[in-house]
Amino acid sequence: MTARILVADGMATMRITLKVRLASACYDVLTAATACQLLQQARDGRPDLIVLGSGFAGRTQAEICRDLARDRDCTAIPVLMLAGGETRLQALQAGATAVLDPAVDEQMLLARIRGLLRDAGSGIEPQRSMAEAPAAFAGPAPTRQVALVADDAARALRWRHLLQRRLACRFSVFTPEEALGAAAGGRAADLYLIAADIEGRGDGLRLLSELRSRTGSRDAAFVIATAPDRAELSAIALDLGAGEVLPLDLGGDAGIEIATLALQMQLARKQQGDRRRAEARRNMLWAMTDPLTGLYNRRYALPRLTEIARDSLRDDAPFAVMALDLDRFKRINDSHGHAAGDAVLRDVAHRLETAMAGDGITARLGGEEFLAVLPATDEAQAWRRAEDLRRAVEARPIALPDLSGGGQVAITLSIGVAIGHSRNPAAAPDRLAETSLERADRALMSAKTLGRNRVMLAQAERAA
Repeated sequence: MTARILVADGMATMRITLKVRLASACYDVLTAATACQLLQQARDGRPDLIVLGSGFAGRTQAEICRDLARDRDCTAIPVLMLAGGETRLQALQAGATAVLDPAVDEQMLLARIRGLLRDAGSGIEPQRSMAEAPAAFAGPAPTRQVALVADDAARALRWRHLLQRRLACRFSVFTPEEALGAAAGGRAADLYLIAADIEGRGDGLRLLSELRSRTGSRDAAFVIATAPDRAELSAIALDLGAGEVLPLDLGGDAGIEIATLALQMQLARKQQGDRRRAEARRNMLWAMTDPLTGLYNRRYALPRLTEIARDSLRDDAPFAVMALDLDRFKRINDSHGHAAGDAVLRDVAHRLETAMAGDGITARLGGEEFLAVLPATDEAQAWRRAEDLRRAVEARPIALPDLSGGGQVAITLSIGVAIGHSRNPAAAPDRLAETSLERADRALMSAKTLGRNRVMLAQAERAA
């Protein structure tokens, strides 16, 4: 889907020029000539990005940027401000997501836009107020790690001298090899400040690509520092995943505040990304696990059973499906209450998972019904594993909670086992999984009928 960009500038020439440049890159472009039009278009047009120019009567760019940050319909829209000189610092302080010189060349403009849209598509909201940026990571800020990879040790030390008085982070100077080694060893930095040219031309960009490709460091923030005569590398760095590009001297004493704000924004965005990823992992875990026992739930287990069936067809190897059910579980709930029943289910789940030792999958399908699936397992192996599960549950009584009156209760388990296998590689995996589970269920019913606390094999149906 084509991204929608709102171009706002009080000067008609600038506005039209920007519209033509962006439309030629196949963006859907809206325009606004006044601050009021900008707010209205931002609310109604739902742009993915705002390019904010100048020339607005009675309003500065910083004031307009603050208005956007305060408007709940606009606050999530990233703002790319076109400003130069001292206005650049004011723009960042006002909450602009990024700032470019109004005379920026088309390659750099489009690269910056691609980077901002990429970040927006990943779910990371723009940092809209630099006054809030330090608070965004105030708690863990003292332990934030910043790796400095410069073209020589003296420059790296100069960077550290300029930044450590302004950022409550730990700064470490690395060579490219040391940076990669630390990331591979689980000691990735939160932010990497890398010179575009280190020992050779453009090797800092290669280091950026390497770090972004590694599991340990791919989620870090990256800032590339370029020499004045190497400005063409800035657009390339942004396209490779850098969040910001700074001068090689970080702007010197005059521009260090801008560099500091830029790094603060990158660290804040990195922490926001960490929170978003952690939340996604939690949601994924909750979606696939049973909240009482911690085992996989039906929603996860049945599709996973189909995947195991698919692997079985591909590899021409059998797999085992075990349907498990606690014997006379209703008596526990009736005699001791549901808290006791929950305690029994949790304890049994722990014993089953321990006995499975990480092989295959173990799930709670509902109530007192469980499922175990073992890939690449034949009938004899499945029988032994099922007996291990049955004995693990029978081995010792389960302690009941004091709320239920305390004491202990003995519990046993009936298991039906079916071996899934098909000599026809074109068979449907979902059908093979379904029929294997049905056969295991029928074997379980036979185990119940023959007296419980036993393992029954589908087809052969011989008792333990």
